[in-house]
Amino acid sequence: MDFRRLGALALLAVLATNCASTSHLQPGTQLMRYAEPKQNAITFWGHACAYIDVGGVGIVTDPVFTNHYATIRRRLIPAPPPQAYDQTRVVLISHSHHDHLNAATLKRFPTRAIILAPAPAVRYLAKHGIQARVMAPGDEFAIPGGSIVAVAALHPGGRHSLRSRADGQALGYVIQTSSSTIYYSGDTEYFAGFAEIGTRYDPDIALLNINAHLHSPEAIIAVADLGMPIVLPIHYGAYNGRSVRYGPQWRGDLERALGPTVVPIEVGESYPILPADRRRIVEQ
Repeated sequence: MDFRRLGALALLAVLATNCASTSHLQPGTQLMRYAEPKQNAITFWGHACAYIDVGGVGIVTDPVFTNHYATIRRRLIPAPPPQAYDQTRVVLISHSHHDHLNAATLKRFPTRAIILAPAPAVRYLAKHGIQARVMAPGDEFAIPGGSIVAVAALHPGGRHSLRSRADGQALGYVIQTSSSTIYYSGDTEYFAGFAEIGTRYDPDIALLNINAHLHSPEAIIAVADLGMPIVLPIHYGAYNGRSVRYGPQWRGDLERALGPTVVPIEVGESYPILPADRRRIVEQ
């Protein structure tokens, strides 16, 4: 089946309906509660931050918990308390932009937590007295029961850089275990790397940052290239900005075009990581 053609046709159908975004995709305004993250689950903490528990191993993506970033971006919800992430074993940093990398936030994490990051982010953290391990596309980091593999992203990698390149300065990550494979995109534009990730790793679940870089038609094609995994669209809910204004429409486009493949998730909610064979049974 030509998934790109299917995605394009689905998008045309979405645009033709001119439907409004579904209300449950709107960022929540209620007081958020951060319970202990569930085991074998993905718990969304707002913006690009998720706590991924695989067999008791806690992995956190791009945590930024400050009240502001880049001066004008204001936090809309409380930050998770330290006891919610005190079991973190690995922190994944996708790139160096202010909404994905914050030294003060990382200093709150357990000192035993290993930080994996692309080279520009590692250099930035070193200036703040924080050690991190440099990752480049194809590099692997072993975890109990599996591994984490760095994959390319098409995005600026430096702290203040604006030029997108798929050169390893910005990354996504693939978490592989014996029962399931999870892909975290980081920030990225659509590029051929999605098809490569789909072919090589065949992810069961994809955490996609749906934002100004990847939304609507490009995101639909990206999901097709990945092999139509379950998609959790994130990159909203914690800070003001374009994701608040336009994010509901972008996520709504995905949900209407791809149906049950897309799972809306609100800040504080968890999505269970089931073995791939069991998930196929559940979805039938």
